[in-house]
Amino acid sequence: MSSLKKFALFFLAIAIAIIFAISGFAKSPPLPEIKEAGAFVPRAETVKWMSLGHNSTAASLFWISGIIAYSETMFDGKIFKWLSHLADASTRLDSLFKTPYTFVVAITASNEQDTTDYALLRRGVKTYPDDWRLAVSVAFRFANGPGKDYAYAAEIMKPFENDTAVPPYVQGTHRTFELRAMPTDVAIAQIIDDSLNPAYKSFQRGLAVKAARVLDNSKIDEIESILNNLSKQKIEPQAAFFQLMGMNYSQ
Repeated sequence: MSSLKKFALFFLAIAIAIIFAISGFAKSPPLPEIKEAGAFVPRAETVKWMSLGHNSTAASLFWISGIIAYSETMFDGKIFKWLSHLADASTRLDSLFKTPYTFVVAITASNEQDTTDYALLRRGVKTYPDDWRLAVSVAFRFANGPGKDYAYAAEIMKPFENDTAVPPYVQGTHRTFELRAMPTDVAIAQIIDDSLNPAYKSFQRGLAVKAARVLDNSKIDEIESILNNLSKQKIEPQAAFFQLMGMNYSQ
């Protein structure tokens, strides 16, 4: 093969590589502009090209830079708004990198209106489905955050229902979210059924608290009294249902 042909093939290979790089950059999901001075969050897919397969190392560097920026803004009395973006980029590079999941959900208020952490947290519970501590934190974040996704919170906690390796209060957490996801009348009917179940006899207070949340009513003692009378067969289930529904402040 002549040197001219070799030279042409060399440049052709370079051109193809550049085209692939541009295509990968263009198709990667964009991240918001970082307005803080000195902060930069490139796209995770772009860094994958640059990391040459060392995704875990790149993910660690992403995260370290985020923690440094977060710490500096805290010392300056400011708020660094982009940590969840850096955590998302890190875990898209290496989904098994656990620290970003646990750190972000720990520092984020459960009722925070900015939902940029949602994608990260969904990835976290999917990657670590057996971590009940992470699951509880993420479930409460989705239950109390914008949209109040009780159904998803219940889905996260459902696998721990019969898991004896977790605390008893965690085993029943999914039930609380399930009730909140139901229409009020359906949820109250379910609570009445639970009150009639001998296995739940020692959990009347907890059932009363759940009913109070469903009814948007703070009179827990009055609600507990109704459920106790129901469990002792002093009143009929239908009567208990109408008494409780009459206490629904959200109607």
